[in-house]
Parts: sequence; C-alpha cells; structure tokens
Amino acid sequence: MDEWSLKKRQEDKICALGLNSPGAQKIKAINSRRAELLREQKALARGLRRSVGEDIVVQRSNVKAQQVVVKKSRQMFGSMDSHRKPMPSEEASEGLAHTLQTVLRVSQELESLQKEVQQLEKAEKAEQQKGTQVKVNSLNDWFGRYGEPKRQSQPVEMARSCIMKPRRLPFLGTSNAVTLRKGHLIK
Repeated sequence: MDEWSLKKRQEDKICALGLNSPGAQKIKAINSRRAELLREQKALARGLRRSVGEDIVVQRSNVKAQQVVVKKSRQMFGSMDSHRKPMPSEEASEGLAHTLQTVLRVSQELESLQKEVQQLEKAEKAEQQKGTQVKVNSLNDWFGRYGEPKRQSQPVEMARSCIMKPRRLPFLGTSNAVTLRKGHLIK
C-alpha cells in the first residue's frame, strides 16, 4: 500500500479500526507471499513457453524429415534412413516434466494461501461483527469513536442542516426563535 493510501486510511477513523489488527497483518503477510509466488509462476510460465517454442521448431524439422523419408520410401529402391533430432527439453537436465511439477507445486501453494486468506477474512469479519455491539448513546460518543465529519454545519454549506442566526426584530433586538435550515442530505 502506498504512503498516500496508508495516510488516508489512518486519518479515517472507521478504516483505522481494522487497519492494524492482527488479522489484517496476517492477511497482508500472506498477500505479499502470494505476490511473490505469482511472480515465480510468471517466470516459470515464461521459461516453459520458451522451451516449448524450441521443441516446436525441432518437431517441425523432424516432421519435414519424416515426410521426405516417406516420399523416398515410395520410390523404387529408395533408402529407408530416418534420423530424428532429439527435443531440446529431452536433452536438458530439467525437462518439461520437472518444470510442470514446479508449476503445479506453486499453483497448489497459491490455492492453499487463498483458502487461508478466506478463513482469516471470515474470522476478521466475525470479530468485527462482535465489535459492532459497542453502544453509542450520543453524537459525542459517535464522534469520539469515528471522528467528526469533514463537512461542518455552516450557513454556506448547503448539504448539511444549519441553525441560522436569530432574526432581528425592529426596536427589540433579536428574536428568541431559531430557524433550522435543512440541508440537501436531509430533504
């Protein structure tokens, strides 16, 4: 997570409640391991594609050679010599089978990490549901727990309701009546 996102989440009281919980830290560690495994899987896939591409080139030349041998064998007294080039993946110490086993191992590990993340998220959600039983009896309690809203109640703010100044009465001063102007969010 970049610095700006982290700063904004720490400033927001609701997001900050779950930002540094132990479950969130475990999920973050598992996700970094998953990212590392995905990079490894990408490198393996790139190597596999390269080796299969080399095998395809050799296989095409083998097919052409076999077609020539078949054509010569149909001629009278044609030679029956056939030479097959071995595949580069067969000559290598680590063949395609080893690469495929590695890809399978990485995929299985990714799958197990995904299941673990799902279990941790489910446990974190259940823990948050228990935490929602916190009683808030007044707006001051609410603001203390979750923070003040960014938009304040002012006469220039049209979205929130605002208590207007009392009216001026001629020769008497100001009225005791207070007018509440409803904002757009309430209407």
